[in-house]
Amino acid sequence: MVSLSATLSKLQIMIVDDHDFLCGMLVDMMRGFGAYNTHTAKNGEDAVRMMGQVNPDVIFTDLNMEPMNGFELTKWIRRSPQSRNSEIPIILLTGSSDMDTIISARDCGISEIIIKPIVPQQVLSRLNAVLTEPRTFIRGLTYIGPDRRRRDDPKYKGEMRRLDDPTGDVKPADIPTLAEKTAREGIRTLVMSLVQAVAQLDPLSKESLSHLSKRIAHLKELGGVSNNPPVVEAILSLEGYVTSAGANDKLAQPLLREHLKCIAVLSSPSSIDLKKSDLMLNSLRQNVFNNSVATEPL
Repeated sequence: MVSLSATLSKLQIMIVDDHDFLCGMLVDMMRGFGAYNTHTAKNGEDAVRMMGQVNPDVIFTDLNMEPMNGFELTKWIRRSPQSRNSEIPIILLTGSSDMDTIISARDCGISEIIIKPIVPQQVLSRLNAVLTEPRTFIRGLTYIGPDRRRRDDPKYKGEMRRLDDPTGDVKPADIPTLAEKTAREGIRTLVMSLVQAVAQLDPLSKESLSHLSKRIAHLKELGGVSNNPPVVEAILSLEGYVTSAGANDKLAQPLLREHLKCIAVLSSPSSIDLKKSDLMLNSLRQNVFNNSVATEPL
């Protein structure tokens, strides 16, 4: 089996961002992964010009740039007759984890999302996803890009709408809506970002706690859309713990990580049965209680 680093060594990588520091950091990461053929562009228009001479295999693009942002660049690559390869994997870099951004990224044809701050593990994970497990590319009247269905759900019994879907009699069932599926994917993306944020958290810094609380608020928003009660319960537990323990400078990183692990697992309801879900939540409740008792003043 060919290693990912061996694959990357043969590829052309384009990084599109108007911040020199972030571009330089990503170039260094690519070199660390074995990808030495990297090109940088200042914005979407600069990238379009460069693609006249360079034919990249993977593109990393920031969202907020002028005069052409990451969404506009993606739409040009996917739809323009001048685009040399409309199926290039495009990985979005953004500091926004709200529902509108995630849905807009999905609908314009983004392949993967990385929530800032950017860390090597996230970058390598997204590269592995687009290079070794690419989703089927869809060309429709209103959408061109990777299949927006992230995975086949064995519980899905509804209408098959792709030409390559299996045929046969199907009956309506209680199927997650598109918004619910997108919210669940957004939860998993945000949790990965939060794992790194927790690792770098300064419990005594009000700014650090404020930043953590804002991301948890985004998680809570996505949880409300996901129609996944166990995930909502785990997110509310995390929010309550950060609010109470953070106010008393008693945050424990292991318990924060346990919350995030629990949320990540529960965000894929088809992969976990009800009994295991209940066991995880009961364990979380007990550990939160034990921690609060241990930190109470005598």
